[in-house]
Amino acid sequence: MSAAAGARATVAVGAVTAVAAIGLLAWQLSPGRSHLGHDLGGGWPAAGWFTASWLLMTVATMLPTSLPLLRAFAGMLGERRDAGLLVVTVVGGYLAVWTVAGLALAAVDGGVRALIGRTPYAWVVLPLTLLAAGLYQLSGTAARCLTACRSPFGIIARRWSGWRPAGVDAALVGVDHGLFCLGCCAALMTVMFAAGMSRPLLMIALGGVAALHKHAPWGAVLARLTGVALVAAAVLAGAAHLTAGAGHGGH
Repeated sequence: MSAAAGARATVAVGAVTAVAAIGLLAWQLSPGRSHLGHDLGGGWPAAGWFTASWLLMTVATMLPTSLPLLRAFAGMLGERRDAGLLVVTVVGGYLAVWTVAGLALAAVDGGVRALIGRTPYAWVVLPLTLLAAGLYQLSGTAARCLTACRSPFGIIARRWSGWRPAGVDAALVGVDHGLFCLGCCAALMTVMFAAGMSRPLLMIALGGVAALHKHAPWGAVLARLTGVALVAAAVLAGAAHLTAGAGHGGH
């Protein structure tokens, strides 16, 4: 293992994360902030804007949570001449998983909005989203994925074969890590998405919560508490709407 390689990975991830976070904030303050959304209804241009904003969000909020794996991977490679390229390949595989997930979520969101967006039941989207996210957060699938994310050497050992081309193995490490990360952070990702891409500070804060889930000694307990909080938020959101509706009906 090379401590120097791990340190270089830390500096690189920190720099890229800072650039992405500054980019998100600058975008939110710019005249082009209207493109920070998740509406794919405008065809390819809208999809392009969404992909750009989603990638910035992923790099700013989720990539830092991958630092232990990237440090371990870079340390394993040591001073190999292609070490930098292989680390970048891992990051590419990781971001590819999150990009596909974001596009799929945007498509589902568009379908749901088209289905009930013009009905009196549009209000149920927020509480149902929070409820689904909370129940998933409390599921065994989320717990298993979180356990894998908290053990990065297991992911590397599973995918770094030594007999495939190094670039292929690196891509598989990135994809595998991306899938486990998606599995353990799907609830928070859904909340980030529901909150809107135009709230970068909130997204960065949720990314910090995801990092605590994955790396704090008490992260697994916090993940369960997050699930309970999401379910409670769903109940409160639904109750607030029903209470407001009853109040209007009483006048």
